[in-house]
Amino acid sequence: MKNRLSNSFFRTAAAFALLLSAGSCKDDVALPMQSIALDTHAILAPSFGTTLSFEVRANCDWQISVTGDDTSWAQLSRSEATGTATVAVAIGENATSASRSLTLRVAAKRNAAVAEELNFVQASATSEGYLSVPDLRTLAADGDYTVTQEVKLRGIVVSSVQDNNYFENCLALQSDLKPRCGITLRTDETLYRNPGEELEIDLKGAVVGVNAETGVMELKPVSDDRVVRSETTQVTPEALPVTYAQLASGDYESMYVSLDAQVVVSDLNKVLSDNVTVQTADDERFTLYARQNSTFGIDAVPVGSGRLCGIAGVYDGNSVVMPCTAADFAAMNAPRFDGGITLPYVLSIMTRTATNGDGKYVYYSGSNSTGSIDGVSVTAMDGTGANITAKLSSSGGNLGFRYWTESSGHHNLPMKSWQELDQNYALLTFPLNETIDGPFRFSFGWSASGSAPANWYLRYSNDNVTWYTPAPTDGPHFVIPQGKTVGGGKNFFYWTIDIAPQIPLERRGTLYIRISPYDGTRVDRSGAAIGNGGEIRLHSCAVVEKVPVFNTEKPAGAVYFEPFDNLTTGLDYRHGDKLAAMLNFCGSDISVWDAAVKNGLSGTHVRQRPGYAQIGFVETQTVAHGSYTNNTGALMTPAFGASGTLTLSFDAMAYKNASVFSSSGAKDLKGDLKSVVVEVIGGGTIDGAAKKVVSGLTYTEFNRFSLTIDGATASTAVRFTSEPASGEFSRWFIDNICVTK
Repeated sequence: MKNRLSNSFFRTAAAFALLLSAGSCKDDVALPMQSIALDTHAILAPSFGTTLSFEVRANCDWQISVTGDDTSWAQLSRSEATGTATVAVAIGENATSASRSLTLRVAAKRNAAVAEELNFVQASATSEGYLSVPDLRTLAADGDYTVTQEVKLRGIVVSSVQDNNYFENCLALQSDLKPRCGITLRTDETLYRNPGEELEIDLKGAVVGVNAETGVMELKPVSDDRVVRSETTQVTPEALPVTYAQLASGDYESMYVSLDAQVVVSDLNKVLSDNVTVQTADDERFTLYARQNSTFGIDAVPVGSGRLCGIAGVYDGNSVVMPCTAADFAAMNAPRFDGGITLPYVLSIMTRTATNGDGKYVYYSGSNSTGSIDGVSVTAMDGTGANITAKLSSSGGNLGFRYWTESSGHHNLPMKSWQELDQNYALLTFPLNETIDGPFRFSFGWSASGSAPANWYLRYSNDNVTWYTPAPTDGPHFVIPQGKTVGGGKNFFYWTIDIAPQIPLERRGTLYIRISPYDGTRVDRSGAAIGNGGEIRLHSCAVVEKVPVFNTEKPAGAVYFEPFDNLTTGLDYRHGDKLAAMLNFCGSDISVWDAAVKNGLSGTHVRQRPGYAQIGFVETQTVAHGSYTNNTGALMTPAFGASGTLTLSFDAMAYKNASVFSSSGAKDLKGDLKSVVVEVIGGGTIDGAAKKVVSGLTYTEFNRFSLTIDGATASTAVRFTSEPASGEFSRWFIDNICVTK
């Protein structure tokens, strides 16, 4: 028993000693040594105001102290931090006759002995033996000037030789951020100097003057070896904001400047080397100059507004800005100055010719090939900023966002694939130039291949972040009929969705509409998964309009008046070819109108249009353009309830398919009849006959026609129709039928 107690005691003591040992070892753990290092220990700044920076690499808290005779001329972006950080030093112009210097000491807060120092020196703007750029320009104000003095000039390179968008063998130099501080240096051979490097030029024998070819003042030294790199630290050139008046004055020639601008609407389908016209918010216009062989010359122009940077110059006698790099116009992606839609608005996919990608009203940024769709968009060329983009599935490698012309007039944007269902979408963006303060209607063309989704739903937003679903919220908003695969000029479907917004849609805001698959049901209803390569066609147009409400006043003295105010569906034909094939998008047929909508009218093949009626119909959604069939329409009024001599007047307009080209093979290519038949029913005549052919309808606007009915009875009514010959088409529109006595 005693031995067991003794052994237990020693085991406990040993364990306690081990714990004490462990504790003493912990106190002896070596912490990392504090360290500070700078990426440079000397900065020699140019004489003009600029910002330079250096990096502090540290593993501790640190702070900066500044010493010198006068420390007020340099402002630090930070004076303390923890760990690695960049410190920017902003300086003003040194207008004194001598250089000035500071010492920046970066020291650890907990151990001042851990420190590094940086010597910061700024050159003088008025050093003896140097000539300023403004003074040099003054010498050549009256013509070419040859420098005879033993003087030098210093300037910072602000153009980019690497991007090749400045004059051959030339560099733009700038000595300050003030007017007349820029000049173009011309050399015999290309000098590969980087933007932000300061050059020193021996001016003895140099010639200064305006080059008639470039239009700018140039400095040509005796030889290229008179140009050397100065010892100053390379800076990052910052574009100087100027107004259009300042740009046009010529005082900022050869300087790196910036203005807020946008490409004019008429140039939105061009590339940068077309030397496009840009405009300010006040419609002050100048040229964005880009050489074809620059690194961005063949790029599409930016379609938005924003900051444009570049070298100020002259081209064909006009003010120009010459971007140095692609970054100089990258910010031109904000809503346009003239941007924003007003309702009704049509985003048209109509093509200008029977060539893929050749939009009449939109610019297509893609290549019509299958592959990456990064950066591919369709943008309106009307200055509104409206556009279409897409997020599609790349999981199967079958990715595409193209722009095709279509013989049937259903010009379209094929998009594939859709395997990620509601994670894939077409996004339509509409900057707003008016507030949408009530329900609005969204109409568009959408069709699909057999392996593509059949069921679709729509969401809307005002910030592209939070999305809202219009009614119904528990099912798809539209469904492509089973087996109705797009192709061969048919199965291009037309859709309309009315939306009562739950969010404010205010002027200068943006309306976003996103269309996504509702579920995995395929058009062919095979039960298989959505196919790799399953494709949709966003076709013809997308229309945003207020839900129509009409209230036409009855003319004084009218015994009968039909303004068709009860008709509110279909698209307005008067939008013209912007609707492409959806020019034929009618509302419902008279056979399904309720009594209130009919208002006593009757007939066959009469369709709704917003505020007027279409008489005659051609099926264009499920029938190919080479097989169209005309359905002659007839519309009959109720009895007028008046006898004697009556005056009948009405507005009429004829239909013409404006979405196809001469090579399309569309049966209705030449246009529908421009004459209609008015028939008196129940007693009475027009010009001594029961029927009257009325000619002179146009394809683009309503015209007013007036006829006299003699011998009318209380049962007299009128039937409106047409009498086409075989193979002819006879769609037409009627509005404001009025009978007076």
